Amino acid sequence: MTQSTVSQAVHALEKELGALLFHRTGRGMTLTSAGHGLLGPARRILRETRQAEAAVSAGPRRGAPRLDLAALPPALDGPLADVLAAFLRSNPETVVHVHELGSEQEAAEVLASGTAEVVATRLPLDIGRTGDRLATLPLGTYDVYVARPPVSGGEPDDAVHEPPIGLAELHDVPLVLMPPRPILSAGMAAMIEESGPHLVRRAVVGQQETRTAWMLEGIAATLLGSRRAAEAARQGARPIRLRGGTDLTVGLAWDPRTTSPTARLFVASAYAATTRRPAAPRPPTSAAPGGGPARPGGTPADPAT
Repeated sequence: MTQSTVSQAVHALEKELGALLFHRTGRGMTLTSAGHGLLGPARRILRETRQAEAAVSAGPRRGAPRLDLAALPPALDGPLADVLAAFLRSNPETVVHVHELGSEQEAAEVLASGTAEVVATRLPLDIGRTGDRLATLPLGTYDVYVARPPVSGGEPDDAVHEPPIGLAELHDVPLVLMPPRPILSAGMAAMIEESGPHLVRRAVVGQQETRTAWMLEGIAATLLGSRRAAEAARQGARPIRLRGGTDLTVGLAWDPRTTSPTARLFVASAYAATTRRPAAPRPPTSAAPGGGPARPGGTPADPAT
């Protein structure tokens, strides 16, 4: 499609709606407030169109149901994987697209823009009144482990079952650490900051895969989530749970007013997987603006709505 064809289509849409959707600048175009307002509904229309095609399609993958998620990295490495696996076992035709969430503050914007229908993030949400209309479902905690390099020429020990240790006990242990990021729990960030002057930083690396690889090569110990710590242990690493690093609760957040049938099915599946029973939670005590039931402050709304 040529640029002129796109421009004509945009002008025609603006004329039909009676609103300016883009600011034209010398270097391109940016969305106006009206454009931002249309973006979420437009993406939902396209998503529902794909689902309608899937309902009548004869092809096995044509127009397959699509679930758009956005997630913080700790959520991806934690209980979300188990919940998603259970959902896909029951809905193998669904295609899941996952976008990385930079911080929990982006959750409401991502949902409003239609980029994702469900976000996996830290709970409780700390995004002001914007989060009051979102429903949430806790999935579990994100445990942090100190993973030490394998012992050269020795057998892997059973360090997973050793008593938890604190950062204060790592003052003489070289570490591969991550740069400061907003996805850490407040308690974990405070622990690292408080112990910062005493920690021996061998390297600071943003990519978790690199930190794990360097630890396994014997460069230094590092901090890993429970799932990656278990994988590292199978390769000879010696992980010990970090005391005080388990205050990060991850869960799902969504807007009950705008979720598609596929997203509602995923939320219901997640609730069943976390409670081990398909019963719905207690009726909500308040309604979100627009009629969708929600529970402010980190309590789940009825996933079937």
